[in-house]
Amino acid sequence: MEAIAAAPVYSISRYYIHVEAGVYRERVEVSIINGDGFIAKFITFENSAGDGSQAVAVTSVSNQSAFFQCTFLGYQDTLYAKSGWQFYRECNIYGTVDFVFGAAAAIFQSCNLFSRLPKTITFSTQNKQDTHVSSGYVIQNCTLTVAPGLERQKPLFKAYLGRPWSNLSTVIVMESYLDDIIQPTGWLSWGNISTNKVTYYEFRNHGPGASTGKRVNWKGYKAVTQANMVRKFTVARFIFGDDWLPGTGIPFTRGFMTD
Repeated sequence: MEAIAAAPVYSISRYYIHVEAGVYRERVEVSIINGDGFIAKFITFENSAGDGSQAVAVTSVSNQSAFFQCTFLGYQDTLYAKSGWQFYRECNIYGTVDFVFGAAAAIFQSCNLFSRLPKTITFSTQNKQDTHVSSGYVIQNCTLTVAPGLERQKPLFKAYLGRPWSNLSTVIVMESYLDDIIQPTGWLSWGNISTNKVTYYEFRNHGPGASTGKRVNWKGYKAVTQANMVRKFTVARFIFGDDWLPGTGIPFTRGFMTD
């Protein structure tokens, strides 16, 4: 906690905190990550409250934030990617209900999204509010499956790629492995929120849960076959990663993985 307290409140340069390897069970209060250019590498963030109610492990409103080989452990609402441009590479995200949620423009590249309990699972809940603001989740070259050790319980899982938190909710799932826990309809509605203007695209996915033949019949859903239709959701175009990701030292793929 002393290292956090020593960090400047406002700074024009990046401030580094090196955490020695180990398990630290203490209360470290970094309530919200809001400084632009935040970077985390090789860290596990856990909310140990358990299942049953909202228990956020990380909230990030940091613009141009990047996470590399980090693990996020929680159940409901694990990762609150709230706003700004965000990039996650080779991370492990564990949860159950809406475990990636918020209104950021966030790309999850080469990550694992692990379902932790045999119940109804929603991997994402995106909350885009304005057509003129960059906002949405891109799940690229990721694996969506059960947590390690739960493989035999797969028949008890009913998973969905996402559900809308707003009527402009935007989620792109592309070039990813979808396990057989994904239900044939793929997506789930939420209350009275309209699905006419959502943007829910699937592109070049594979695995037993990737078939789009029985997906939802929503105006805002598309099983995309043309790359040009989703090119604007790549790192280079959606979060302008060429301009800032090289400075993080984190590897990234600026376009499609399968070109």
